[in-house]
Amino acid sequence: MEETSDFKNAFFLFIKSQIYFLKLIIKEHPKLFYLFSLLTLFISLLPPFIIYLNKELIDSVSIVGNNPNMLKISIILLSVFFLLNYLDSVINLVNEYIFSKISYTVNYVLKSLLIDKFIAIPLKEYEDSSFYDTIGLSNSAIDGNGVKIVQEFISIIGSLISAIGIFGTLLAIHWSLPIALFLSSLPGITFLVMAKQKGFDMQKEVSPDERELGFTDGLFINKNVLKEIKLFDSSKFLINKWSYLFKKVRNKKMSIQKWELKTQSFAALVLQISSLGVSIFLVFQIYRGNLSIGSYVALLTAVTTIQGIFGSIGGSLGNVFETAIYNNALLKILNYKVDNTNDKNEKKIEDIQTICLENATFSYPNTNINVLENVNLTITKGDKLSIVGANGSGKTTLVNCILGLYELTSGKIKVNGVDIEQININNYYKNISAIFLDFTRYKYSLRENINFNNKTNEVDDNKLIESLKKVSLDEKIPTLKEELNTYLTKEMPNGSELSGGEWQRVALARAVYKHTDFIVLDEPTAALDPITELEIFNMFHNISKDKTSITISHRIGPTKLSDRIIVLDKGKVVEDGSFDHLMNIKGLYYEMYKAQSKWYDSEKKNVMAVT
Repeated sequence: MEETSDFKNAFFLFIKSQIYFLKLIIKEHPKLFYLFSLLTLFISLLPPFIIYLNKELIDSVSIVGNNPNMLKISIILLSVFFLLNYLDSVINLVNEYIFSKISYTVNYVLKSLLIDKFIAIPLKEYEDSSFYDTIGLSNSAIDGNGVKIVQEFISIIGSLISAIGIFGTLLAIHWSLPIALFLSSLPGITFLVMAKQKGFDMQKEVSPDERELGFTDGLFINKNVLKEIKLFDSSKFLINKWSYLFKKVRNKKMSIQKWELKTQSFAALVLQISSLGVSIFLVFQIYRGNLSIGSYVALLTAVTTIQGIFGSIGGSLGNVFETAIYNNALLKILNYKVDNTNDKNEKKIEDIQTICLENATFSYPNTNINVLENVNLTITKGDKLSIVGANGSGKTTLVNCILGLYELTSGKIKVNGVDIEQININNYYKNISAIFLDFTRYKYSLRENINFNNKTNEVDDNKLIESLKKVSLDEKIPTLKEELNTYLTKEMPNGSELSGGEWQRVALARAVYKHTDFIVLDEPTAALDPITELEIFNMFHNISKDKTSITISHRIGPTKLSDRIIVLDKGKVVEDGSFDHLMNIKGLYYEMYKAQSKWYDSEKKNVMAVT
């Protein structure tokens, strides 16, 4: 019962998504859509005419020997018959072209809407794994089929029109023909629907394995993964895993095909037996003079055509059910209600004087665990803060809340005494810069990697080069084949690869180019060696001299550059003060500093022993 319910839900979901897509298509390409629909209607009406013409042609040819005048009529009917078949082929090709044009435009609009929604959705939602899966599926809905499935829906309608027309044509020939056609087709259609429902349920079972196979297959063409494969000698493991998944998916697919083969073979047998019985009945009708030979041939043609029509409908329904999960995700994301009141707030901040957190508490969606709990903190213009703590203590979450990227579960954040929820959030973003742990390495040019913050897209090269100078990257420009226009990836012509330290400098240059008075450095140096890391911290210290700055680091040493250090433990501020103060009270910071000092001392002794 549950499987049947899933099958029905998928169908109704499809209808809902098509209504949305149809409205969008009509909005973007009304004339082309109506032309496409008219042409589809036209070719849907052709099968009944062709069957009727075939009947008249057979009847006229069968008596042409006895009536020479029928020769001319036979030739005319034959010409019209082939003309209609030609029109059917040409119009189908034209329709494919028309809908391709519609699809490109509408998919572009859908993708644009989806991208806008991805950006507008609160970042905390991305921490919910089920919601993140929905986002991935919604993206695949457009990449995989988009509005192409609308064509399937219209094809189903056209096929039904053809079927109704065929029944009507046969009724005009003889009252018994539609009944005979229905009786001969009913068993096959019944088994077809059963096969599609079973196929849908079996396809659901294989889908997770297909996704894992796709992920594994993609590892072998990923440059970064290939490095690990070579170094860790994991090729045998991964190849065996790929082979296992491939065979597992293949066996399940073959099982589906085997089941469909048995079902469809049985359906074909039932269809042929029922058709044989109907044909024998019609032969007796011809023998008694109740039917012409042309009528008999028309019925046989109609049976074949109806089989093809319902086969086409079944195939279209199969595609619909297979893509239902993606369409559901797409509609869920597009219909996601974003609270954009902060975008419309009129209160703006031109200069951040203070940021005050009052009992700030935060927990991620669908969890009861507070990542931050009753944090009280005041940041004054010009402060140089470092936030330290163990992994999972809430450092990055705290910064994301201060930056306005996460909304508090409870408590308040006030900027210049104004609740952040009353401030125009886009205006607030203009006043802050940040270099994150997982900062993005865009596979674009050096210029585009730094200047994308400029909405006017007018690049001031002097300002850009000055930004690169401040992070000691200006000397790199002459070594690049296309200088500032060089793509920072070997995947593009004349592209160049940067080292980890050079990418850190690019990230810093972005912040310098944006030129704000509030800047955050969130552990982006975690993968660097200590010397390069210290260089980056010194650069950050220099470029933030006259700014308010927050630094997050897993290394304690560089925090001595800050005026004030905040120590987090399990989401709570447990210590707050200068380096000297925290060392004197000998609390958590003192223990962390002492532990890392021992590590550095040990490392220094090992180096001296080697030398």
